[in-house]
Amino acid sequence: MLEELKKKCFKKSLPLSIILIIAGLVLAVWNASSAFYALFGLAKFEDLKPDEVRNQLVEANVNIVWDCYLEQGTKNTSTNRTTINYYWYIIATGDEYATDYRYMAIKVPKKMGSQMDDIMDYYYEYGLPASDSLELAGKIKKLSGKYYDYFHDYFVDDNDFTEAEFKDNTLPYYIDVNLSMDTMKYGYVILVLAGVALIIWGIVRIINGAKGNSLKTFLADLHNAGFTDSAIESDVAAATAYTKHNDIKLGRLCTYFGLNSAAPRAIPNNKILWAYQSTTTHRTNGIKTGVTYSIMVFADGFKNAFNIGVPDEATSQDILNKMNQIYPWVVVGYSEDLRKMFNKDRAQFLQLRYNTVEHVAVEPGFEGFNT
Repeated sequence: MLEELKKKCFKKSLPLSIILIIAGLVLAVWNASSAFYALFGLAKFEDLKPDEVRNQLVEANVNIVWDCYLEQGTKNTSTNRTTINYYWYIIATGDEYATDYRYMAIKVPKKMGSQMDDIMDYYYEYGLPASDSLELAGKIKKLSGKYYDYFHDYFVDDNDFTEAEFKDNTLPYYIDVNLSMDTMKYGYVILVLAGVALIIWGIVRIINGAKGNSLKTFLADLHNAGFTDSAIESDVAAATAYTKHNDIKLGRLCTYFGLNSAAPRAIPNNKILWAYQSTTTHRTNGIKTGVTYSIMVFADGFKNAFNIGVPDEATSQDILNKMNQIYPWVVVGYSEDLRKMFNKDRAQFLQLRYNTVEHVAVEPGFEGFNT
């Protein structure tokens, strides 16, 4: 039984382990290049040739701005007013001496709008790059969705580019300028490290599952109670099963739950003090959306109560009635008086049953069972 349980735990833990590894790989690989530039220096945007522009962190010395083509903001539906958060401008790759360049976009926070406008006005008034250039840093990203459409329409609809001219003279990218560049840079490093951590976690879970380490707590509880593996095997085989998948079992020696999960547990019955049903009603915006049931089990020597999830109230009551029948030393059921006594006068609570009844299961069919 224990070998079968070990295999079952490994099988149950495997999907999450694989998900962790895949998520870690995606997180690490997706942010690897940005983390590299964050650690070893950002690329100079004006040094990039058109075919070198891709998703990466860059520093940009902006001294020519062609136009502001988009204002991006948020609309307050109650006042119908829009607050501008970002401005989108047209810039070009390369420096002012480049002969092979492409137009692309740059998105800047609202507070930089006036400086970008000054650079644009200076160029159109004097035909020269601004002497007071703007040092910016951000990440080059792909234009997509409506933001690509706005970019396309600016050239084709507003400036009479043909589709061929638009394709030949522009790049569907933009620089997303970040005011807290240090935070953003180290954020990419943290994301890569988080990805690596997820990969390691997934691998460790697989190794532990293969070794059966997920049963350590399960077996430790039982061995600490003085039960041998053979006694546990016999007890589980003879135990009364509940739920569709026999996930919960009441045995002579122990109460077992989570038997079909990645981390099953067992409570030595001779340690159980109190068991009762817990009912939780779930609401969304004040509307009842469901009810969940569980059995709370308090055991001597265990700091926290065990919370055994059950599918419905009928199952909960079946289990509690069975516990009341075969474990006569356990207080079954809930009341406020019992709660107060348990918390404030544990000695009196133990006198109700635990200290006055022999801890021997009385269910018919267990007679002659030898541990």
